[in-house]
Amino acid sequence: MSIPSITPEGVSELSAKELRRSVLARWGFRLSVVTGWAVFVAVWYLFAQFVFTPQQLPQPHVVAVEAWDVLTQRDFATNIQASFLRVVAGFLLALALSTVLGLVIAYSKWWRRLLNSVLLFIVSVPTVSFAILSLIVLGISPMGPIINAMIVATPYITMNLAQGLTGVDRRLIVMSESFGRTRQQIITGVLIPSSLLSILGGSRLAFAVAWRIELLTEVFAAADGIGFQIRRSFESYDIRGMLAWTVLFVGIMLIIESLVFRQIERRFSRWRSPDLGTTP
Repeated sequence: MSIPSITPEGVSELSAKELRRSVLARWGFRLSVVTGWAVFVAVWYLFAQFVFTPQQLPQPHVVAVEAWDVLTQRDFATNIQASFLRVVAGFLLALALSTVLGLVIAYSKWWRRLLNSVLLFIVSVPTVSFAILSLIVLGISPMGPIINAMIVATPYITMNLAQGLTGVDRRLIVMSESFGRTRQQIITGVLIPSSLLSILGGSRLAFAVAWRIELLTEVFAAADGIGFQIRRSFESYDIRGMLAWTVLFVGIMLIIESLVFRQIERRFSRWRSPDLGTTP
């Protein structure tokens, strides 16, 4: 049985096919996203036209006009800044706390059993319960949304970090110890870089959860921010304003998530992947 020879022309043709396949897959994904949004808007129109009244569910173009009016208001920048800073503060606190908890869970069986139960309990509790509890304990305070965002986001980052740490190749740790590296050097030089993809995945999910609970907490226990504006619109039976504020905030958070977390994760994945064009 003869082995087919590998020629530069064959390699070039194979690379061209892979490139075309990658481009088609990329455009197929984009088309599926656009199709999904188009279906969502179409279903919205159908429900607004045949199921609900205009007061109960305004049509998408009516909400879009209202969103533009909200966007041009003076207090929009103030409210979106307040909500955004609370989301970022809660997320950063969750990231710092999760780093410590992830290391403890990965390398201590006793703490792993205890903290796994606690984290599972936090994930199982309805998010609206945290919003109401913060109103009872802290009252109308900017700390409520921040603390709730930290509490709800922490389990997602911690679980992904612990999973990434336990999956690190033990031979790297043994080799580092044989070269006299300290525990801190092993953590910062081996464990964290090896589990960074897991941290990024958990951080992306945690950020999405954080801004949702932050918005919900503002509805109950804040005197400014997007959630507070949604509550004001609801109390005045302004469904268009409520939906407009919600759409704007969700759109901004999705853009931030796509432009920051996805790009960081994509670039790090590309950096971690082996370069097939080089020889060892």
